[in-house]
Amino acid sequence: MRFMYFPLVAVLLWSYWRALNNARDERTPFTPIMGWLVGLGYFVVAPLTILVLHGGYQIPDFYGANARYASVDLSDVRYLIPMLVIWLSLLFAFQSVLLLRPQKESSWSASDLPVQDRKLRRAMFLTLGLSILDCVFTIWRSGGLESFLLSHWYLRQEESVARFGDLFVLYAQLSLANQIVFTAAAALFTARQLQLRRSEWRFFTLIGFGLVLQMVISGNRIFFALYALSFLTACWIYRRKRLIGAILLLSPLVLLFFSAWASLRHDLSNIAENLPGYVERDIEGRAMTTLMDSTEGASVMQLMHMVNDFGDKFNYFYGSTYSKAITFVVPRMLYPDKPENYPVQIAKLYEPGEVTSLNTTQLGELYANFGVFAVLLLPLFTILILFLSTALTRKIKGHALLLTALFILFIWFARSSFEDNFIMFIFTAGLIWALRLQRGLYSAGNLVVAH
Repeated sequence: MRFMYFPLVAVLLWSYWRALNNARDERTPFTPIMGWLVGLGYFVVAPLTILVLHGGYQIPDFYGANARYASVDLSDVRYLIPMLVIWLSLLFAFQSVLLLRPQKESSWSASDLPVQDRKLRRAMFLTLGLSILDCVFTIWRSGGLESFLLSHWYLRQEESVARFGDLFVLYAQLSLANQIVFTAAAALFTARQLQLRRSEWRFFTLIGFGLVLQMVISGNRIFFALYALSFLTACWIYRRKRLIGAILLLSPLVLLFFSAWASLRHDLSNIAENLPGYVERDIEGRAMTTLMDSTEGASVMQLMHMVNDFGDKFNYFYGSTYSKAITFVVPRMLYPDKPENYPVQIAKLYEPGEVTSLNTTQLGELYANFGVFAVLLLPLFTILILFLSTALTRKIKGHALLLTALFILFIWFARSSFEDNFIMFIFTAGLIWALRLQRGLYSAGNLVVAH
């Protein structure tokens, strides 16, 4: 049964590659549409392809995943409809880029690149300083360094919400926005270095320190992954073939690190003791587990189950999860019955009784709300992102850092919920404006944009 999916995946990969090339723009490697395509490629197309090639996947028992979504067997006919829904949604999305992407305009040469390095360095230093302050506060509210190392990364957030309420939620949003701005500034600085074929290793060390600090403090590897995807995108756009080759050679180690971190981050104090256990278990499926962990493949597996479950076992949300983008401004003390966000609602269905949240990709949220209409809504989202990307790129002089932040956010958007990303965009744009990070980032004399 699974062999019939091979030609479908081949067509999908070809369409994806054509759409990616069509969205390529050397004037700036980071645009909303490029971020959206990179996100769909990494968090949906890649794990879907891996599942098809392997014939399915069973999440190892040590992760404690619920049987409601822990396995996919593509030899089973009940996964045919989910595969077709995902395939058609992605295919139509990629075709919409090919059909509607405007004709490319002339590129800037490396010598005319108007980004001001000094301003980017200032943005990185400022946001890194705020991250260090956040680190100190996180350790303090955990009860000291020892308590922080012993605490579970996810439960730390839940305990702080219970302790500080809406005030902590606001603080957490600002902290995430600061991490996004740091990652965006670091990505833009890196892209400039790649285009000019320069290497300022002191600042690359600073970037690495900032990303590792964020990962240790938050327990979340997403910002490291977002920067890595930004780096790879810039290498591809500026044709740094040797670097791409080196990245591919090192990628197994990076993917293994990401996979190990997902298993070990719950107790930082015992990483040395827990690492041998991680290495020894699941030896037979190590490569597959690493690939699925690194690409958040469980989200695609859950999406497949959702296509079968919603409208049968579970009722559709009928757009209610998207309304949270409006109601988030109302404090819970004024709206005690305010619904939980989408990842928490899904967790209550698939992991009842557990304190957790689950991402299902943006296609999953569309399907949970609108059923089979998601096949048309995902391409519609893509078209709207394409129009936004075109409009902002024409005004890049005033939106360079925001464009890069949107690139980062749209990668994230592909794997997570609309509400979370919309709120994060508001806070990120507000932080860029409040810290005046955009001002003077481009030198007006060098910038010429063709119309």
